[in-house]
Amino acid sequence: MKPRDIYSSYFLVAGVMCLILGLGNWIVGAVETARYQGLLQKTAQTGLEESYRSFQELDHQKNEEVLRPITQDREKYNAARVKLDFFYVVLGGGRVLFLLGALVTFFALIRLIRQDTLLKMRRLAAGTPRNQH
Repeated sequence: MKPRDIYSSYFLVAGVMCLILGLGNWIVGAVETARYQGLLQKTAQTGLEESYRSFQELDHQKNEEVLRPITQDREKYNAARVKLDFFYVVLGGGRVLFLLGALVTFFALIRLIRQDTLLKMRRLAAGTPRNQH
């Protein structure tokens, strides 16, 4: 089998590309998922969100000042949750793309080996020399 046979196989090239892209997505998804899970644990809801109802006797401006830290924490938590969900999709997509790439690469290699074997068997049957260019 010649190197030209390998890189001219569209299935093999597509399979290797899927492997690389899938592996990249898998790694990024795993790293970022762990990062945002840690961030979610840091900004987890503390129960203070329910205590803001006791501030109803204050006027609107004072309520906003008192509740600002709670609402900012809630916004950080919600933003981290959305990003975590996105990176779960990236992680799952990376796994699927990697698996697809592995299957396509495997079957493309089998196909190339079969074609090369059939070509060599025909040459042997025809009696042509092995190293003819």
